[in-house]
Amino acid sequence: MYIIKDLINFWIKILLRVYVMAKKIKITRKELLKEPDQFLSSTDKAMLFFKQNRSSVIGGVLGIMLLGLSFLGYQNYEKSQTMKFESLYFKMEEIAEESEKKGKKLQEQLIAIRDQIDEGPHRNRASLFLADIYFQYEDFDKAKSIYEEVRSKSSGLNHEMAAVNLAYTYEAMGNLKKAIDLYKLTINSNSNFPLFQVYWSLARCHENNNDTSSALLILREMQIKFSGSSELKNIDSRIKELST
Repeated sequence: MYIIKDLINFWIKILLRVYVMAKKIKITRKELLKEPDQFLSSTDKAMLFFKQNRSSVIGGVLGIMLLGLSFLGYQNYEKSQTMKFESLYFKMEEIAEESEKKGKKLQEQLIAIRDQIDEGPHRNRASLFLADIYFQYEDFDKAKSIYEEVRSKSSGLNHEMAAVNLAYTYEAMGNLKKAIDLYKLTINSNSNFPLFQVYWSLARCHENNNDTSSALLILREMQIKFSGSSELKNIDSRIKELST
Protein backbone atom coordinates (compact mmCIF):
# COMPACT_ATOMS: atom_id res chain seq x y z
CA MET A 1 0.00 0.00 0.00
CA TYR A 2 2.89 2.41 0.78
CA ILE A 3 4.38 1.78 -2.66
CA ILE A 4 1.08 2.62 -4.38
CA LYS A 5 0.60 5.76 -2.25
CA ASP A 6 4.14 6.97 -3.00
CA LEU A 7 3.63 6.30 -6.72
CA ILE A 8 0.40 8.37 -6.79
CA ASN A 9 2.05 11.24 -4.89
CA PHE A 10 5.03 11.16 -7.24
CA TRP A 11 2.89 11.49 -10.36
CA ILE A 12 0.72 14.20 -8.79
CA LYS A 13 3.86 16.23 -8.03
CA ILE A 14 5.09 15.77 -11.58
CA LEU A 15 1.77 16.94 -13.06
CA LEU A 16 1.62 19.97 -10.73
CA ARG A 17 5.21 20.90 -11.56
CA VAL A 18 4.54 20.72 -15.29
CA TYR A 19 1.35 22.75 -14.92
CA VAL A 20 3.12 25.47 -12.87
CA MET A 21 5.92 25.68 -15.41
CA ALA A 22 3.36 26.01 -18.18
CA LYS A 23 1.69 28.88 -16.30
CA LYS A 24 5.04 30.64 -15.83
CA ILE A 25 5.84 30.66 -19.53
CA LYS A 26 2.37 31.92 -20.46
CA ILE A 27 3.54 35.55 -20.44
CA THR A 28 6.49 34.98 -22.75
CA ARG A 29 4.85 32.50 -25.06
CA LYS A 30 3.65 35.10 -27.61
CA GLU A 31 7.10 36.59 -27.77
CA LEU A 32 8.65 33.20 -28.32
CA LEU A 33 6.19 32.37 -31.05
CA LYS A 34 7.20 35.51 -32.93
CA GLU A 35 10.73 34.11 -33.25
CA PRO A 36 11.77 31.30 -35.60
CA ASP A 37 11.36 27.73 -34.27
CA GLN A 38 15.12 27.35 -33.83
CA PHE A 39 15.00 29.92 -30.99
CA LEU A 40 12.60 27.72 -29.02
CA SER A 41 14.42 25.38 -26.65
CA SER A 42 13.41 21.73 -26.32
CA THR A 43 11.89 22.56 -22.93
CA ASP A 44 9.89 25.44 -24.42
CA LYS A 45 8.53 23.19 -27.16
CA ALA A 46 7.61 20.54 -24.62
CA MET A 47 5.77 23.07 -22.50
CA LEU A 48 3.94 24.44 -25.51
CA PHE A 49 2.90 20.95 -26.50
CA PHE A 50 1.68 20.27 -22.98
CA LYS A 51 -0.36 23.50 -22.90
CA GLN A 52 -1.97 22.73 -26.25
CA ASN A 53 -2.61 19.06 -25.43
CA ARG A 54 -3.08 19.19 -21.69
CA SER A 55 -6.08 16.82 -21.54
CA SER A 56 -4.43 14.18 -23.71
CA VAL A 57 -1.15 14.32 -21.78
CA ILE A 58 -2.83 14.10 -18.38
CA GLY A 59 -5.08 11.29 -19.64
CA GLY A 60 -2.05 9.37 -20.92
CA VAL A 61 -0.17 9.78 -17.64
CA LEU A 62 -3.22 8.69 -15.65
CA GLY A 63 -3.60 5.68 -17.94
CA ILE A 64 0.03 4.67 -17.30
CA MET A 65 -0.51 5.17 -13.57
CA LEU A 66 -3.60 2.95 -13.61
CA LEU A 67 -1.72 0.23 -15.48
CA GLY A 68 1.12 0.43 -12.96
CA LEU A 69 -1.27 0.31 -10.01
CA SER A 70 -3.13 -2.63 -11.53
CA PHE A 71 0.13 -4.52 -11.99
CA LEU A 72 1.23 -3.81 -8.42
CA GLY A 73 -2.19 -4.83 -7.13
CA TYR A 74 -2.04 -8.12 -9.05
CA GLN A 75 1.46 -8.82 -7.74
CA ASN A 76 0.34 -8.20 -4.16
CA TYR A 77 -2.69 -10.45 -4.69
CA GLU A 78 -0.54 -13.25 -6.11
CA LYS A 79 1.88 -12.95 -3.20
CA SER A 80 -0.90 -13.04 -0.60
CA GLN A 81 -2.50 -16.08 -2.29
CA THR A 82 0.82 -17.93 -2.38
CA MET A 83 1.36 -17.26 1.32
CA LYS A 84 -2.16 -18.48 2.06
CA PHE A 85 -1.66 -21.71 0.09
CA GLU A 86 1.73 -22.36 1.68
CA SER A 87 0.16 -21.91 5.11
CA LEU A 88 -2.57 -24.44 4.26
CA TYR A 89 0.00 -26.90 2.91
CA PHE A 90 2.03 -26.56 6.12
CA LYS A 91 -1.13 -27.27 8.09
CA MET A 92 -1.65 -30.47 6.08
CA GLU A 93 1.87 -31.57 7.00
CA GLU A 94 1.17 -30.90 10.68
CA ILE A 95 -2.03 -32.97 10.59
CA ALA A 96 -0.24 -35.83 8.79
CA GLU A 97 2.49 -35.79 11.43
CA GLU A 98 -0.13 -35.85 14.18
CA SER A 99 -1.91 -38.72 12.42
CA GLU A 100 1.31 -40.75 12.32
CA LYS A 101 2.05 -40.13 16.00
CA LYS A 102 -1.45 -40.99 17.21
CA GLY A 103 -2.08 -43.77 14.73
CA LYS A 104 -5.27 -42.10 13.54
CA LYS A 105 -6.37 -41.70 9.96
CA LEU A 106 -7.13 -38.01 9.44
CA GLN A 107 -7.54 -37.97 5.66
CA GLU A 108 -10.92 -36.23 5.87
CA GLN A 109 -9.27 -33.26 7.57
CA LEU A 110 -6.57 -33.22 4.91
CA ILE A 111 -9.19 -33.23 2.15
CA ALA A 112 -11.03 -30.31 3.80
CA ILE A 113 -7.83 -28.25 3.86
CA ARG A 114 -6.80 -29.26 0.34
CA ASP A 115 -10.19 -28.13 -0.96
CA GLN A 116 -9.54 -24.60 0.34
CA ILE A 117 -6.73 -24.23 -2.21
CA ASP A 118 -7.66 -22.91 -5.65
CA GLU A 119 -7.14 -25.03 -8.74
CA GLY A 120 -3.57 -24.83 -10.00
CA PRO A 121 -0.02 -25.91 -9.08
CA HIS A 122 -0.51 -25.35 -5.34
CA ARG A 123 -3.63 -27.52 -5.23
CA ASN A 124 -1.91 -30.21 -7.32
CA ARG A 125 0.97 -30.24 -4.87
CA ALA A 126 -1.47 -30.60 -1.96
CA SER A 127 -3.27 -33.41 -3.80
CA LEU A 128 0.02 -35.25 -4.28
CA PHE A 129 0.64 -34.99 -0.55
CA LEU A 130 -2.84 -36.36 0.17
CA ALA A 131 -2.27 -39.25 -2.25
CA ASP A 132 1.04 -40.03 -0.53
CA ILE A 133 -0.82 -40.37 2.78
CA TYR A 134 -3.31 -42.78 1.20
CA PHE A 135 -0.37 -44.75 -0.23
CA GLN A 136 1.27 -44.83 3.20
CA TYR A 137 -1.88 -46.40 4.67
CA GLU A 138 -2.02 -48.83 1.70
CA ASP A 139 -5.27 -47.37 0.41
CA PHE A 140 -3.94 -47.82 -3.12
CA ASP A 141 -7.20 -47.27 -4.99
CA LYS A 142 -7.65 -43.77 -3.57
CA ALA A 143 -3.97 -42.97 -4.02
CA LYS A 144 -4.12 -44.13 -7.64
CA SER A 145 -7.21 -42.03 -8.35
CA ILE A 146 -5.58 -38.84 -7.06
CA TYR A 147 -2.25 -39.48 -8.81
CA GLU A 148 -4.10 -40.03 -12.10
CA GLU A 149 -6.10 -36.82 -11.64
CA VAL A 150 -3.00 -34.71 -10.92
CA ARG A 151 -1.10 -36.30 -13.79
CA SER A 152 -3.91 -35.51 -16.24
CA LYS A 153 -4.20 -31.81 -15.39
CA SER A 154 -0.70 -30.71 -14.38
CA SER A 155 2.67 -30.13 -15.98
CA GLY A 156 6.29 -29.89 -14.93
CA LEU A 157 7.40 -31.36 -11.61
CA ASN A 158 3.87 -32.06 -10.35
CA HIS A 159 3.11 -34.07 -13.50
CA GLU A 160 6.34 -36.07 -13.25
CA MET A 161 5.89 -36.80 -9.54
CA ALA A 162 2.32 -37.94 -10.17
CA ALA A 163 3.50 -40.29 -12.95
CA VAL A 164 6.29 -41.84 -10.85
CA ASN A 165 4.12 -42.22 -7.75
CA LEU A 166 1.39 -43.73 -9.90
CA ALA A 167 3.95 -46.28 -11.10
CA TYR A 168 4.85 -47.06 -7.47
CA THR A 169 1.15 -47.54 -6.74
CA TYR A 170 0.60 -49.92 -9.64
CA GLU A 171 3.69 -51.86 -8.56
CA ALA A 172 2.35 -52.10 -4.99
CA MET A 173 -0.98 -53.33 -6.39
CA GLY A 174 0.82 -56.05 -8.36
CA ASN A 175 0.17 -54.55 -11.80
CA LEU A 176 3.82 -54.80 -12.89
CA LYS A 177 3.14 -54.26 -16.60
CA LYS A 178 1.44 -50.92 -15.96
CA ALA A 179 4.20 -49.90 -13.55
CA ILE A 180 6.89 -50.80 -16.11
CA ASP A 181 5.17 -48.71 -18.79
CA LEU A 182 5.00 -45.67 -16.50
CA TYR A 183 8.62 -46.00 -15.37
CA LYS A 184 9.73 -46.20 -19.01
CA LEU A 185 7.57 -43.21 -19.90
CA THR A 186 9.27 -41.12 -17.22
CA ILE A 187 12.75 -42.21 -18.31
CA ASN A 188 12.02 -41.39 -21.96
CA SER A 189 10.47 -37.99 -21.20
CA ASN A 190 13.88 -36.24 -21.19
CA SER A 191 12.91 -34.35 -18.06
CA ASN A 192 15.10 -33.13 -15.21
CA PHE A 193 13.40 -35.49 -12.77
CA PRO A 194 15.90 -37.51 -10.65
CA LEU A 195 15.95 -40.85 -12.44
CA PHE A 196 18.13 -43.15 -10.34
CA GLN A 197 15.23 -44.56 -8.30
CA VAL A 198 13.07 -44.75 -11.43
CA TYR A 199 15.67 -46.94 -13.18
CA TRP A 200 16.12 -49.01 -10.04
CA SER A 201 12.36 -49.52 -9.71
CA LEU A 202 12.09 -50.48 -13.38
CA ALA A 203 14.80 -53.13 -12.92
CA ARG A 204 13.00 -54.41 -9.82
CA CYS A 205 9.70 -54.70 -11.70
CA HIS A 206 11.34 -56.68 -14.50
CA GLU A 207 12.94 -58.96 -11.94
CA ASN A 208 9.65 -59.51 -10.08
CA ASN A 209 7.98 -60.13 -13.44
CA ASN A 210 10.45 -62.99 -14.00
CA ASP A 211 12.23 -61.07 -16.77
CA THR A 212 15.81 -61.26 -15.52
CA SER A 213 17.38 -60.37 -18.87
CA SER A 214 15.47 -57.06 -19.03
CA ALA A 215 16.38 -56.33 -15.41
CA LEU A 216 20.08 -56.89 -16.22
CA LEU A 217 19.86 -54.60 -19.26
CA ILE A 218 18.48 -51.79 -17.10
CA LEU A 219 21.10 -52.35 -14.40
CA ARG A 220 23.95 -52.30 -16.93
CA GLU A 221 22.56 -49.09 -18.39
CA MET A 222 22.60 -47.69 -14.87
CA GLN A 223 26.29 -48.60 -14.52
CA ILE A 224 27.05 -46.22 -17.39
CA LYS A 225 24.50 -43.51 -16.67
CA PHE A 226 25.23 -43.31 -12.93
CA SER A 227 28.93 -44.17 -12.98
CA GLY A 228 29.68 -41.40 -10.49
CA SER A 229 26.92 -42.33 -8.07
CA SER A 230 27.62 -43.48 -4.53
CA GLU A 231 25.04 -46.23 -5.22
CA LEU A 232 27.16 -47.80 -7.96
CA LYS A 233 28.31 -50.60 -5.64
CA ASN A 234 24.66 -51.61 -5.10
CA ILE A 235 24.13 -51.77 -8.87
CA ASP A 236 27.25 -53.91 -9.32
CA SER A 237 26.16 -56.17 -6.49
CA ARG A 238 22.69 -56.68 -7.94
CA ILE A 239 24.07 -57.46 -11.39
CA LYS A 240 26.35 -60.07 -9.83
CA GLU A 241 23.42 -61.65 -7.95
CA LEU A 242 21.20 -61.84 -11.04
CA SER A 243 24.00 -63.17 -13.24
CA THR A 244 24.69 -66.24 -11.09
